[in-house]
Amino acid sequence: MNELFILGELMNNPMHGYLLHQILNGIVGPTRKVSWGALYPLIHGMLADGLIEQVPDEQPEGAKRGKGKKKKIYKLTDEGRMRFFRLMEEPIPYSPDYELYFYTKLKNFGLISKELQFLILHQYKDFLRYEIRHEEERLEYASKDERIPQGEQQYILIFFRHRLEKLRFDEEWVLQLINSHRENGEGIERE
Repeated sequence: MNELFILGELMNNPMHGYLLHQILNGIVGPTRKVSWGALYPLIHGMLADGLIEQVPDEQPEGAKRGKGKKKKIYKLTDEGRMRFFRLMEEPIPYSPDYELYFYTKLKNFGLISKELQFLILHQYKDFLRYEIRHEEERLEYASKDERIPQGEQQYILIFFRHRLEKLRFDEEWVLQLINSHRENGEGIERE
């Protein structure tokens, strides 16, 4: 997911690692952070693989820049562009990071075909339906399991119902996006 994020950010403009780090952490939210120890090895690997390249520093010699350290600016290579589109086309594996991966793809919808947008939306809908079926089964099982103490069972069922409602809300949201895509034929409506 982080590789797709970096490639997507560099599709339009070169950026330095510090800005990439700030934007990525803004996306993953306040409770999850991407460390420098995870980001810079990824950037170095992408450099080694020829997906990105460092832009020559155009700052005049001796110019003050922040704390005096030169910022390394990165840009996408042709190989990096091809990798970006391959990652956008690949289905997302079902995992705890599925939604974050989906939102990374969604943020890049302006760079891909309408057909691929449609496919990604349908994949997310399928993921939500998979999660909904699982939550329905858990709810049914927990409501019938006599081994669960009554006081505990009450709160387990409250939680499972709440999670099911959230998933159904998300399913309705993605179905609206799919219908909007289908009706106007031009992709997702811009707000």
